[in-house]
Amino acid sequence: MKKLLLAAVASMALSSGAFAQVTNTFNGNGNTGFGGAVGTSSLQVVSLADGTLNFTWTRGTGDFNDALVLYIDSTSGGFADTLSFNDQADPLRQAISGASGGTTGIDANTRSTVTFNTGFTANYAFAANTGFGGLWTLASGGNNSLIFNAATGFAPTGSATAATYSWSFNASSIGLTANSGESFKFVGTYLNSGNSFRANEALGFNIAGGNPGAGGIGSYPNTIASSEFTFQTIPEPSTYALLGLAATGLGAHVLRRRRR
Repeated sequence: MKKLLLAAVASMALSSGAFAQVTNTFNGNGNTGFGGAVGTSSLQVVSLADGTLNFTWTRGTGDFNDALVLYIDSTSGGFADTLSFNDQADPLRQAISGASGGTTGIDANTRSTVTFNTGFTANYAFAANTGFGGLWTLASGGNNSLIFNAATGFAPTGSATAATYSWSFNASSIGLTANSGESFKFVGTYLNSGNSFRANEALGFNIAGGNPGAGGIGSYPNTIASSEFTFQTIPEPSTYALLGLAATGLGAHVLRRRRR
């Protein structure tokens, strides 16, 4: 009986699904300036033992007509704002940069800058629209200065009304080590990449008032990200072993008390 109980306790500690992955869900800021696709959405992040990070975005009330950008702080260094980005080689690079090169009217050489929260310095960005989703390393400069890391299997494509969208990449793609228990911080923003018009919808921070892209011809002010989300990846196996030993010790203690 004693051996069976100890084995069961250790098995639960070492093999429980609770230790096979880490899952967390993050909600949008509730704003609906572009219809609510991001502001009333939720993002589930799952960390697996092999280093895979899986993302499932449940779209909010509006259609996914524009570009979603997640800025990621996962390593030292990085950027405190997006002001030095001017990569306009394709729509998603424009979205990450928050800069567009239209030639006339309100779309002429416009910029919408995000200033991150104190202590948040972005190293990477995930960006997606209905055609594609990818991961980039951030870098200052013009066209093609952002370094493309990997396609992310973003799906489905071609639909602005899917209930959920998913993508994944490995923790190593953002400078982290599998099974390390390391954390990364992120904020999400939503904008029209063609004219840098940014919504008040976001993940990880609130935007007071109307859409920051509003305000008249050529007026694209700063967006200040006053907070962010933090996600901790799955811990190293040795952590599980310590938990298992603790659980085994607890089981033995319970048995000794019952035999007295």
